[in-house]
Amino acid sequence: MALRSKEEVIEFLSRAEVAAIGTSNMGSPRQRMMHFAVDEHFNIYVTSMKGDPKVIQWSNIPETALLIHKGEEFLQMEECEIIGRAEVLKDQGERDVAAELLKTRSPIVAQFTEIGALDRLEFIRINPFTVKYRFVPEILQGEPPTVFDFSENRQSFSVWDDVRAKARAWKEAVRPLSLTATLVPILLGGALALSSTHQLNFGIFLLTLIGAVMIQAGTNMINDWKDAERDGENSTGMRPFTGGSRMIQLGLISRSDMGFFGLLLTVIATLIGIYLIVISGWGLTPLILYGIIAGLFYTSEKGKFSFINMAPGIAEVLIATTYGVFMTMGAFFVQTGTYSLQVFLISLPVALFISNVLLINQFPDAESDAKTGKNTLVVRIGKRRAKNILISCFLAGYVIIGILPLLDYAPYTLYFAFLSLPFALQAIRYAWKNYDKNAADIIPSNAHTAINHLFNGLLLVFAFLLTELDIIIPILYLAASLLLIFWVWNYIERQRKVMNDFRNAFKN
Repeated sequence: MALRSKEEVIEFLSRAEVAAIGTSNMGSPRQRMMHFAVDEHFNIYVTSMKGDPKVIQWSNIPETALLIHKGEEFLQMEECEIIGRAEVLKDQGERDVAAELLKTRSPIVAQFTEIGALDRLEFIRINPFTVKYRFVPEILQGEPPTVFDFSENRQSFSVWDDVRAKARAWKEAVRPLSLTATLVPILLGGALALSSTHQLNFGIFLLTLIGAVMIQAGTNMINDWKDAERDGENSTGMRPFTGGSRMIQLGLISRSDMGFFGLLLTVIATLIGIYLIVISGWGLTPLILYGIIAGLFYTSEKGKFSFINMAPGIAEVLIATTYGVFMTMGAFFVQTGTYSLQVFLISLPVALFISNVLLINQFPDAESDAKTGKNTLVVRIGKRRAKNILISCFLAGYVIIGILPLLDYAPYTLYFAFLSLPFALQAIRYAWKNYDKNAADIIPSNAHTAINHLFNGLLLVFAFLLTELDIIIPILYLAASLLLIFWVWNYIERQRKVMNDFRNAFKN
């Protein structure tokens, strides 16, 4: 029998409902059955929720294989194998084309079209390199398959596409949003030093910030490296605020590379710390050693020692002291060569609120953490009691802010920090209402807790800048802070809406 024409193969693809779609996991295949659509050029279109692991894989390792199969009996079977490269569509016109093709083929697109939430979906076009059609009776008789080659598609991508994809994977491994945990205490320590001595060595301040960011980024990578074995057994889906970057589990970064670069950043941060000790004094040594030890042993591979499994609350104390008290005091010490009771007291709200960020992020992962032996505080004491601790930390933080000016440990401008209170109240409201419900229901509390920590810390810095600098600089700083808050809030809100729309589509 003659080879099939393009129109005949496209007609077969139009009759098939789903495809087995394979992506690469550092050389190991991953497959998923997905509804698809095809156009007259053999481009294949699929869709998935924004932030879905499959989409993340496609954004970083776009090589894709599809197998479309149809036929109930062996001698009626026909199949089409497609090898190509996936492209996440960003142009609105291309997204509209994909949505139009998929709305009668994909239940997901149909539901999201109905509720007007197509912007919550990613549309992916798989540009074919090779299309191979087979009909079993013909293959058994020695007939060759029908093959179409699209060499022009191979040439339409440059090596820089892969470089940018790899850069995106490493950006996710660093977890840039989490670095606000370092930004806040370093800024606060610098502002307190400026208020105390009326001067600031900006070069030393910048080096302190770089070292602190490196130690946190390195810690993030080391924790991913150590959690990879444990989380490999975790079959739950990824959600906003899911612990870790999951770049290893998604096959975008090898475990060895993650561990190597995590340790490399830690070593560089340690060298910066040694230099800061030399220029500021040995009094900084305990703080740096504490931070390194906390980062290296916060979590560990399954069955090995880690602070998180040591005893209830140890992990929270480590986070509170490292990213609240000690970083603030360290940034103050390298500028002044001394410690201060005032600095310690003002750092306490930062410590309490960052520990709340850690605590609330444990709620969505509680069930999977329990199954994989990661004994977080929520796993140990349960969600109800953990919720009460979360609320207590919020109350304690704002009580401290309220009384410090009255005790003459801070200027009354510290009360600007109460502008962050609405975020805390919303976090408490959602936690109180949804702490024991579906993991997606607690996400608004995660978001408000993270924003509260960041906004409150930036306002504490603003309070001390107001007392020391001309009004223009504090106002510019406040404007920049509000822009940062808006950007972070917008990012988190988009993630939350994606999850919410996905759930609503299938409720309907």
